[in-house]
Amino acid sequence: MSSSTNLRTWQCTVDDCDYVVSTGPEHLSLDFINNAFATQEMYWAKPLSTDDMQHMLSNSLTLGLYIVAPRVPPASNTSSPSSPRTPSPTLEDVNAQDLQQIGLARFITDNVTTAYLTDVFVAPDYRGKQLGKWLIACCREVIEGMPHLRRALLMASPGQGKLFYERELGMKDMEAERHHVVCMSRRKYA
Repeated sequence: MSSSTNLRTWQCTVDDCDYVVSTGPEHLSLDFINNAFATQEMYWAKPLSTDDMQHMLSNSLTLGLYIVAPRVPPASNTSSPSSPRTPSPTLEDVNAQDLQQIGLARFITDNVTTAYLTDVFVAPDYRGKQLGKWLIACCREVIEGMPHLRRALLMASPGQGKLFYERELGMKDMEAERHHVVCMSRRKYA
């Protein structure tokens, strides 16, 4: 189960929209995650029951990517010009209902020695804004914050996926370690 020591938050603004990445499980949307699991982009996943989803998430460290809903300023009866845009709110200023989940990255981890990154997803409407790259930079901070980490793992698509994770996370193809270790896997049989 994710411990309070793992609670982290990052914020950025892109195109006048505020975004948050948080490891706080209370912000995760089960509907969003199940809808992501149902997409072709996440071919390895499938939607889960609420109980199974909650169990999975309680045994993971999940970084949720959210857009902060803009606050509507109160109506004014004066004809004076509007004030300049206020600074981005801090997470303490943001109510949970102000966060709309638009992405995630999930670690299966013991939070000490091993971290397996999976289920990286950004909703199609929010791609092309460098939010996925930012989400992975947050993942990198999580990995680098584990002083006793033995190994971080992930599975990536060949080509662009492999190049992306090499560049953004410093990951290497395990083929380079073929004399010391073999990565093995078994998919569930249908």
